[in-house]
Amino acid sequence: MREKKLGIGLAMIMIAINILGTSLGIIPEIPWIKIIFTFCFACGVIYGLKEREFFTCVMCACMLAWMYEDYLGISDIAPFPLFIAGIFLAIGLNMIIGKKKKIVQIHYKDNGEWKEGSIDDVKKEEWTDGRHVSLENNFNSTSKYVNSAAFSSAKLENDFGSANVYFNNATVYNGEATIDLENNFGKMNIYIPNTWRASISQNSTFGHVSIHGEPNRDMDAPHVIIKAESNFGELNIFFE
Repeated sequence: MREKKLGIGLAMIMIAINILGTSLGIIPEIPWIKIIFTFCFACGVIYGLKEREFFTCVMCACMLAWMYEDYLGISDIAPFPLFIAGIFLAIGLNMIIGKKKKIVQIHYKDNGEWKEGSIDDVKKEEWTDGRHVSLENNFNSTSKYVNSAAFSSAKLENDFGSANVYFNNATVYNGEATIDLENNFGKMNIYIPNTWRASISQNSTFGHVSIHGEPNRDMDAPHVIIKAESNFGELNIFFE
């Protein structure tokens, strides 16, 4: 989270410097679209290397190579041979090296007390019965249906993609649950029963969080604590 905010903050500073510099004639004008896409794909390469997400890393590297094909002298192989080779390279790296094991931080209840820790801190049966839900979507489009009779927490993240998550068939465990939402450069839609009561906190950086419909106002209704963050994207929460 901190690394993403740092990267976005540095990008904003660079854009501000470029606006002032080009307006004063100090630095030459730079094509904005190319800068933004270069930054995005470079972040994808770094993220892919760090997390051993080789498909993300290689495809972003191929996009950068295609953007600068004239400078690299690879016009003869861009785009189709370049991307086909990239796909096989990503598959080979995934087969040989494999993905990095991720430690997902979640909120969970232990003897009635809310704690924060990894999935390994939670009993296996609590994870497998859908009590704790996790989703990380990168450069993809996905939908997830939460069918849990004892839902306690969810951590959902969407980066450069589209995600739909449905809680319509979930039942809140012990009257209270938490949902952490993070959307970066994409679109995320969350569907929550309007029979639930909700407390929502929002944080956006050039993004938008929209609430559609109204949660239940009955203090005896199941309560969900929603933390929503949207950076350069659209996050919609539907109560229906």
